[in-house]
Amino acid sequence: MIEIENFGITFGTGQKQIRAVRNFTLSVAEGESYGLVGESGSGKSTVLRAMVGIYSHWSGTISIDGKPLAKKRTPASRKHMQMVFQDPYGSLHPRRTVDATLSEPLAIHGLDNREERVLKILSEVGLGPEYRFRYPHQLSGGQRQRVAIARALILEPRVILLDEPTSALDVSVQAEILNLLSALRKTHGLTYIMVSHDLAVVGHLCSRIAVMNRGEVVEEVTEDQLRTGDVAHDYTRQLWTASHGYDRKALEGFKEFA
Repeated sequence: MIEIENFGITFGTGQKQIRAVRNFTLSVAEGESYGLVGESGSGKSTVLRAMVGIYSHWSGTISIDGKPLAKKRTPASRKHMQMVFQDPYGSLHPRRTVDATLSEPLAIHGLDNREERVLKILSEVGLGPEYRFRYPHQLSGGQRQRVAIARALILEPRVILLDEPTSALDVSVQAEILNLLSALRKTHGLTYIMVSHDLAVVGHLCSRIAVMNRGEVVEEVTEDQLRTGDVAHDYTRQLWTASHGYDRKALEGFKEFA
């Protein structure tokens, strides 16, 4: 479903130039949930933002369902691939009701039966019709993220990009959202790419995970490898150790990876 080859993106010019991602190659099968992990600044979210058209000055090739992705996205390609952002409050317009937020993409793409579609998608993400005319400030963090997921799904895409969709939520709510995402993927046959810095979160949802450091993939691991710590690269092992909580002895042995 997703093929990325030799992807690269650079920001700035001259001495201030930063190569945010380089030599990035990825292949994700239809219906698969694939993870990208790494510390802040490793280039994870940059890849997703290029895929949805926020950045257009990338190099390499991106193909979705066998079709090359143009740097200027078409309405059809936008409908085909949607994104859920990290901060559910920041990604929802504060002066628009849930109904207005969910109806807008339907109007843009000329889809009919809008009321029926809105009620159906609210039900699928676990929100009843009573939430339809509420504003973001009247919702909890988990409810706001459910609305953001509903907005991504209402156009019936085949690919969903998840940019740290649970990092702004309480731990108990994180589990609810992850279970919801897992159920929706199976119900709709969706393909996911999920970005996270939390190995436990990405391991819950993804069968394969690419570990990124300073704009490059250093290793690809399976869910089982992530669970057991059976990894090859020192950077991945350091991330795995850090994910198990604070350890003074382990921390003293941590190093920078150039």
